[in-house]
Amino acid sequence: MESRKRVNSPPAITGEKKCYEIRLKCESHYDWVAFVPQRESDAGALTKYFGKVAGEDEFKVRGIEARQRSTPPFIETIQWECLDQLDATRSPEAVLDRLQDAINRLHAGTVPVDQLVERNRVSKPMERYTQNTQNVAALKRARDQDIAVHPGQDIEYVVVDDEKTSRERVALAHEEIGSYDPSYYETELIRAAESLLSPLGRDRLDIRQKFAETRPQGLMAFLEH
Repeated sequence: MESRKRVNSPPAITGEKKCYEIRLKCESHYDWVAFVPQRESDAGALTKYFGKVAGEDEFKVRGIEARQRSTPPFIETIQWECLDQLDATRSPEAVLDRLQDAINRLHAGTVPVDQLVERNRVSKPMERYTQNTQNVAALKRARDQDIAVHPGQDIEYVVVDDEKTSRERVALAHEEIGSYDPSYYETELIRAAESLLSPLGRDRLDIRQKFAETRPQGLMAFLEH
């Protein structure tokens, strides 16, 4: 649906005014919509939001983890499930309960590793990176296996030990992967949940209070940063 709005231009030196027509396009009608606050600000980011489409059994999301191409399938799935819980119950506690269940699965080692694969775009040759990022670790592993990955291409990997800075930090998606780093993926889950709860005023302190008794170490390390 398109609408038009007539806008007066600022007065010219001659005192004359000109009128312009600006065409406005309606993207969607929502039953409800929430804008994720910007970091260090209470203002919502216009490019990062989620909402329930009016009259439809679907959500529209922009900018959050479920729309980011690097997000592992497991994290994306849990965020969608948390969004379902939020819509059905209007309760942040229901979201946190779903989050807790997902964290428990991570630490129990029951999440299939193919659901934890991250896909990132390589932006430059490995030699031009100045920090030991996960991408660099993956590129080093690829080089060791004579696999060429050029700028503009994707590289896929699972984080197996994020405490390391060497190529042992990750395993390439095609490798035989025996384990993953649950604390790292726990942090990613919490970020995804925060995206949904921050518009409701639930900050990291609230999440810490919820999980203090059950997952104090991994969760607290993230929340205190």
